[in-house]
Amino acid sequence: MTEELSIHIINFRTAGLTIDCLETLARERTEYSAFKVYLVDNSSGDDSVAVLQAAIAEKKWEAWIEFLPLDKNLGFAGGNNYSIRRCLDAPESAPFQLLLNSDTLVHPGCLKKCLDWMHAHAATGAFSCMLRNQDGSVQNVCRKFPRPDRETARALGLPYVLPRAFAWADLEDMGWDRERADSRLVEWIGGAFMLLRTEAVRQAGLMDESFFFYGEDCEWCFRLRKHGWEVRFDPSASITHLGGASSDSTRMLDKRREILIWKARFRVQRTCYGRLAEAWVRGVYIYAFAMRVVWLALSGQRGSMKYRSIRSGLSTLTHPLDPDRV
Repeated sequence: MTEELSIHIINFRTAGLTIDCLETLARERTEYSAFKVYLVDNSSGDDSVAVLQAAIAEKKWEAWIEFLPLDKNLGFAGGNNYSIRRCLDAPESAPFQLLLNSDTLVHPGCLKKCLDWMHAHAATGAFSCMLRNQDGSVQNVCRKFPRPDRETARALGLPYVLPRAFAWADLEDMGWDRERADSRLVEWIGGAFMLLRTEAVRQAGLMDESFFFYGEDCEWCFRLRKHGWEVRFDPSASITHLGGASSDSTRMLDKRREILIWKARFRVQRTCYGRLAEAWVRGVYIYAFAMRVVWLALSGQRGSMKYRSIRSGLSTLTHPLDPDRV
């Protein structure tokens, strides 16, 4: 059968979870097999390569999985771009590309439903189905763009202090029922499950590799929308997303993760809204953290965990955001 869908999975020290994910895809093939998996090991530096190679051989998955071990960790954007680029450069590339996290479990019938949905909605460039937590509860996958005005309100804590007045600044976009929603236009979707039209990727370009981890999915959706493509959510199909496996404390230092998150937050501002927006948002966060440090000190809380945490955050924001210094 002709390949209709290219699935891109990044493994970084999550071999066991990756194999569980692949098992769910193997079961999908009984009813829908027009897909191929491009499995990238992002220079895990553990036994991932050997474990994954052994599993693929033992389970006879070679016909539909191409394993691509890298010598260098290229990050989420770079690792996915590596395999997507291989597909786009092929003589006949699949019309759809799917980013799928290694810590996901694809529910029966999900791929076929999502592909049928995309065929019926030609204006959609990026799409997400329902993501569920391990306990079955709904996971938020749809968010609002972090415009400078929204980030300013968030930095000052206004959506939490005055939730009704500043609901417009809540980036989580929680004000609707995902389980009962019809197909819905959204601003951006997370990269744990992001189904893309290949034509849209060719027009908007690949992910921005200046984002190492975090933020690249937001910027990509911003760029896709700028090129006239819709970003949509539909709950008719679902997966389970265990969440955060590649960036937990056993695989990534907490401080390194903190720096990457802040770096990505400000990089989104620069890429989507300009350098002035980046400088403004960073300045507002520094001001907000400094005021909290002063207030906690004056109220006699210098010895508290909260004081130490906020002071550490302020130190991070006022120094170069270089994760390699950790």
